[in-house]
Amino acid sequence: MRSRAAQILLFSLLALIGEVRAQAGRLPEVDLNRTGILDDISENTAVYLSGTRNFPTDSLLSIPWTIPGFRKYTHFISPRQVNMTALLKFALFNSGDSVQGVFFCPGFLFRTIRLFRLGDSGRSITELTPVLPRNSDSLGYRKITLGPREHAVLIALLTFVKASTNSLNPTLTRESYISQAISLVHTNKTHNDVISNLFAGIMLMMIFYALSEYAQTAKPEFLHYAVYAICIGSLLILKSVLHNKATTFNYLFEGWLDNIIFCIGYIFYIIFHRKFLETEKNYPALDRILFWGSNAIIVMTVLYGLAVLAVSDFQVRNYIENATKYVLLLISILFIWKGLKYKDVLMNYIVYGNISLCLLSIVSQAMIATNFKPVNGTSILNQALFYYQAGIIVELLFFLSALTYKNKKEIILSIQKEEKLKLETERKELEKQVAVLAAKQDERNRISADMHDELGSGVTAIRLMSEIVKTKMKEQTLPEIDKISHSANELLNKMNTIIWTMTSSNDSVENLVAYIRSYAVEFFENTAIDCYFNMPIAIPSREISGEKRRNIFLSVKEALNNVLKHSQGSVVKINVTVGDRLVIEILDDGVGINMEKLRKFGNGLNNMKRRMASIDGEFNIENHEGTRTRFQLAL
Repeated sequence: MRSRAAQILLFSLLALIGEVRAQAGRLPEVDLNRTGILDDISENTAVYLSGTRNFPTDSLLSIPWTIPGFRKYTHFISPRQVNMTALLKFALFNSGDSVQGVFFCPGFLFRTIRLFRLGDSGRSITELTPVLPRNSDSLGYRKITLGPREHAVLIALLTFVKASTNSLNPTLTRESYISQAISLVHTNKTHNDVISNLFAGIMLMMIFYALSEYAQTAKPEFLHYAVYAICIGSLLILKSVLHNKATTFNYLFEGWLDNIIFCIGYIFYIIFHRKFLETEKNYPALDRILFWGSNAIIVMTVLYGLAVLAVSDFQVRNYIENATKYVLLLISILFIWKGLKYKDVLMNYIVYGNISLCLLSIVSQAMIATNFKPVNGTSILNQALFYYQAGIIVELLFFLSALTYKNKKEIILSIQKEEKLKLETERKELEKQVAVLAAKQDERNRISADMHDELGSGVTAIRLMSEIVKTKMKEQTLPEIDKISHSANELLNKMNTIIWTMTSSNDSVENLVAYIRSYAVEFFENTAIDCYFNMPIAIPSREISGEKRRNIFLSVKEALNNVLKHSQGSVVKINVTVGDRLVIEILDDGVGINMEKLRKFGNGLNNMKRRMASIDGEFNIENHEGTRTRFQLAL
């Protein structure tokens, strides 16, 4: 009983002290009849922050209020104060002759807003029924109505959304202006909206670019970068669009979703760096830093989610959020420190981008923590978000430079690889052709050897036996025996020519010239025609195939046969020159060739033309103090 009496006495004493302080502070009244749009009543409002989350309404009369004007409201509420209950006290007066309504807004991140009206004696209190505007963005507003010449003292009991961007900014707006006031709150940040929209366009472009690159190349790093761009772009756009919006989704976003999106984005950003720079292969030490750093961010993100679900104290999740940012800062510093040691152009581009992002992020975070304003007035330079966006854009420019450099390098390497593959293919094809040619030459050599050993010995035996028969028969020799001997001799000569043609060791111009010289001298040896053979002292080492040797030799043989049969001359000269072309010229001092009567030479000339054409050679015959026959072949 005494305890109850002491408690009542204590509350009465506190109420009396509060009343005295309120009177001493002369809590000024706000005239509703003069209220406009978003009138700031901070200077007319007393404030009290209670450590009790569920503040008892029966204690509202005994609050030790802070005297208005003695303490300016800071823009942000500290994480420790987010757990508290905020109470505001303000006095209103309607100087008009008609009922006047206003909407009270304490700020934009309050989970509950309850309004209480003190009785005329100041010793009773009544909770007002909450009336919200007819607007989707209405959770932060409560309607207050006063009759003509009516006075009222009101107390607002507030609980904060668990976010690090809470603020106390009490305002009043006349009921008829509420739609304009809500619209004004959303459009009163034009410069920041322009920058955010510009940034959104850039990030959207990068998302489409990264996805198109992934579709074309199937490289996972572009998919990782697309996820990062989606997360960070969405985060900053939502920050801009939801700024000062009292909606359920904004409470959810500012409460915990923004940090989850932020962490997921940077997890993929770190993975992107590992893939893009191929750190596992090229920079193992740096890869370990990024690997364990990304795992640390994943663990802290999970811890943050558990704290949101299971821990009521906002400071715990705030500590985890700040620790996550410090870990990211540490990863950035280590990445920059290690990256600057590598003398690699691609790495330097990425490092410079991270330096820009890191420095501007520090500036942005410092401005949030200290509420520092670099310039006076309302300027985009006073927006902390602007510096973070600027850091991302600068980092993006360095990334695009790195991507251009990498693509150029990959194109060069791809061309070199294709050329190497092409050369390797050509080399294998050449080796295959050489092997086939070697096999053909071996087969030619085998056939020529067999012909020489088997056929040659047989034909020679026939020739010798025919000569023996002729010797034994003496004057009684039969014409058929002479024909057999002659045919065997002709056959032996032709077979020797075939064997010479097929033997691969004879595939040279020098051998061809020597063979023609030997044949010509022997052919005219027992005739009335003198043969002169002119050839270079040194013949260049040039290879010539068996087919070409055979056709040239047979053509020359036909020409020499024509000289012997039809020229009626006494001298034949054979001139051979060897350079880029092999030229064999046969001149006789005979009667010349009658170009109008070529019937008797028809088959021989046609054969020579056909043989030289088959090996891409040239054949020409003309009268020149006899007959001049010329054979030419490009070497």
